[in-house]
Formats: sequence, C-alpha cells, structure tokens
Amino acid sequence: MEDTHRSQYRLPWPLYEELKAAAEKNRRPLNAELIARLESTFPQLTVNAGADLTALHLTISRMSLAELMTPAEITMFAQRMLELAQQRGGITDAPR
Repeated sequence: MEDTHRSQYRLPWPLYEELKAAAEKNRRPLNAELIARLESTFPQLTVNAGADLTALHLTISRMSLAELMTPAEITMFAQRMLELAQQRGGITDAPR
C-alpha cells in the first residue's frame, strides 16, 4: 500500500481504552476509528470565493455525518436540534 504510512504510536492507556470503546460502538476497526477522528480535525474541504458550487454540493452530498463529525459531535448536534424543536413547539416529548 503505497498511499499509506505505516507507523507505531504510543497512547496513554485511558485514551487507548476510550478509542477502542468508540471503535466497537461505531462498528469499525481501531485503525478506522483513529483515521475518522483525525480526518475530522483536518478538514479536507475549503471554500473560497471562486468555488464551483455545483462541485461543492456534489462533494458534500457524498459525505456521511461520520466523515464530518465524531459520534459525540453528532449526539450533541441531535440533542441541540431536539431542544430547538421543543422550544418551537415542534416536538412534545424527546425520545429517550
């Protein structure tokens, strides 16, 4: 695999355990979890004034939330949306 860098890193045990638990929760290998989290901190998409909006829309439409946010960020986003909907009278009771 010429397009990958093979490496070995040291992690504190608590961080490793958290990462391992997140990988299991997200049903992906530990390496895939690590890559997803690192990619979320290094945005691959930049928008400038001359951006082709059609290409931008197509790129975004092909992305999943998992590529854009961590599970914790998705949960926080969903909770905030439920709060706003409740404030506006759109939802009478949030699911548990």
